[in-house]
Amino acid sequence: MKFLFSILLISPLWSLSTTQIFGTAQNSVGEWIYLYEIEDFFTKSESYVQKFQTTEKNRFYFEIEQEEIKRYVIRLNNAYSELYLEPNGSYKIVFPEESVEVIPYFSGREMELLFLELDSTDINYKILGFEAWLDDELADLYLLKDIDPSKFIDGILKFKMEVLDAYEHDKSEYFKNHIKYILGKTIDNINYFGGPSELEKFNFYIRDQEVLYNLPSYIDYLKDFYSGLFPKLNKNSEQRVLMGFNDGNGEFLVLGLLEDSIIPNEQIAEIVALEMITSEYPKGNIPQNNLIKIAKFIEQNSSYEQNKTIAKNIQKKFYSLTAGDPLPTIYLKDQKVLGSKNKYQYVHFFDPSNPKSLAETSALRALYARYKNNIDFVTIYLESKSSNERFKQRVLKEIEWPIYSLNYYHPIWKMLNVGTFPYYILINKELNIENIPALGPIPNGVYETIDKTFHELLNK
Repeated sequence: MKFLFSILLISPLWSLSTTQIFGTAQNSVGEWIYLYEIEDFFTKSESYVQKFQTTEKNRFYFEIEQEEIKRYVIRLNNAYSELYLEPNGSYKIVFPEESVEVIPYFSGREMELLFLELDSTDINYKILGFEAWLDDELADLYLLKDIDPSKFIDGILKFKMEVLDAYEHDKSEYFKNHIKYILGKTIDNINYFGGPSELEKFNFYIRDQEVLYNLPSYIDYLKDFYSGLFPKLNKNSEQRVLMGFNDGNGEFLVLGLLEDSIIPNEQIAEIVALEMITSEYPKGNIPQNNLIKIAKFIEQNSSYEQNKTIAKNIQKKFYSLTAGDPLPTIYLKDQKVLGSKNKYQYVHFFDPSNPKSLAETSALRALYARYKNNIDFVTIYLESKSSNERFKQRVLKEIEWPIYSLNYYHPIWKMLNVGTFPYYILINKELNIENIPALGPIPNGVYETIDKTFHELLNK
């Protein structure tokens, strides 16, 4: 017997209201805490909301106005946590002490928030409780899948009925939809005898359903369902989609997708097109300019504002600097700009607290003595706490050229794709990227260093 999870949904009537966050960040006096809203769950792009500098008692406070449940990100240096906020909610949270390990600004290390006095009717409480229950059930049930398939199927059906009974009278449409799509992505995606077919899943989870942009479990389900779609399309749709890709024609691509019955409407067709170009971009099979043109077409012509936002954010992720690209204008401090016109500039990103940094700095000093008349040296490091401040200061004193400390929210980390330390780039006299990343001063696996590059450039 085939069985899909269904709950009667009740629409809440939210009005604009104030939500408050009372927080404590351990051992973070005077640190800036940032609050971001997740702008779209397709790209996980964030939009800045506000910031707060922690008090002498490590406390922070946010107050926002919203009319519906939304998911937010709280960031402290290289750590972040996500949480849902309800309209007119009041939250008491503890942000754990951050790790001193260097993590890229644009991802970071996810930390688990501690909620204090969280009401059992709050969306965070209910989601955490349901997902803990789901994890426990799946851990037990999955062991039966191959050992005793009959018991596995009975267990799946029994669990679905228990979930239906447990949440039948819950009044949160958001929470019920969350359950629906989490079960769709987990249990209904398990391949077992009697499980729902692709057509049944399409009819239940996608066809005639509202596009729930603000529900991460829905977006995850949609992306998963349409992943690897191209070979499944009918011949006519496949040919038109391929022509759309080859011509960089967004309109033709979307119309081609609509030729297949698995795409119910234009709104979904645009989302699927964006998912397809996101998947194709790193493969290099289709000219990347074509993919960017398709995303730009949807951004400029879609009738759906959220699709425009997704297309815009995808383009941001597509653009990354490579050798030969012009250096963007990047301000460091006191209006000082990265790059040195009419002179090569070697930029060194590092963590001064790392024990290896002393040897690295010594090698850089030797290079600096040899090339300082022809090449500018700049060192940049990430502002962060150090477990050994004395060692850090010892390393910094070894640096004779300009040095800058920049915080986690400076755009340089993302613009230059600085994800690990040490990291180097070389900028040429015309303010174009010569090498990104560039070789370092210490021999790599094939015994090459930046010394060879410098010698060749200066002796052309």
